[in-house]
Amino acid sequence: MKTQFQKMKKRFEPIKALEFKLPEVLTAFDPLSMNKVTGASVNFPVSETCQPSKVCANTCYALRGPITWSASLKKQQLNLLTCQDRTLEFAEAIIERCRKKMLKDKQFFLRWNGVGDLFAEAVDALLLINKALPDLPIWVVTRKPKQVVRLANLHNIWVHFSLDRSSMARRKDVLDLFEIRPENLFFSYQADKNEVLKVMPADISVLFFDSYKIKGNEQFIDHPALCPLNAQEDISSACRICRRCFNGAAQDIRYE
Repeated sequence: MKTQFQKMKKRFEPIKALEFKLPEVLTAFDPLSMNKVTGASVNFPVSETCQPSKVCANTCYALRGPITWSASLKKQQLNLLTCQDRTLEFAEAIIERCRKKMLKDKQFFLRWNGVGDLFAEAVDALLLINKALPDLPIWVVTRKPKQVVRLANLHNIWVHFSLDRSSMARRKDVLDLFEIRPENLFFSYQADKNEVLKVMPADISVLFFDSYKIKGNEQFIDHPALCPLNAQEDISSACRICRRCFNGAAQDIRYE
């Protein structure tokens, strides 16, 4: 039986076949997407950038809902192509838009990989954005150990490494790349569908349950690592209110 990720790869084939003509000047190009929960994000196609685990290949939120609609997929692909082919201009387009948002909103933050994952040019773009806007918190979500290296210990870049029961070995893979653990790195755990946890997995700062449904895991309802999305009926602006994933607080909620 095909995984949801494999089905997405198949669904994405017509999008890849389209001829995307990049604008000569990117001033009108907007790489950002907006989400009522996480705010502004930069998204890339999961089928082209992700190395999914057995769990996320079926449960990732990027494989269902509006983020999988044609318009969203086209924007993700345009982001990918632009970032790969014109990295500097891609970064400048994001810098321009984020700078304006920061002037209007002192609490503004940017999520990188609302969907999708890191690749070399994306890291290049992140470094340019971070240098130009050092006061902008950038929340980077990834499952790729090697892509973390160039982002380690950078001010206001927060590396959220996502784990689940089928990918716990990646924690060691990423930590083995460093003599000293990066101060801006933390780990989350995504429970599988119907998974019931007996104990908190090691070294986890943020805990998620499938579709934010905690049924069967009520013992964790008051656990400091539980993401608020799992305990609230209204999740609008939940990340903006919590902020632990991009203000350093997650690193203080680490459980061995």
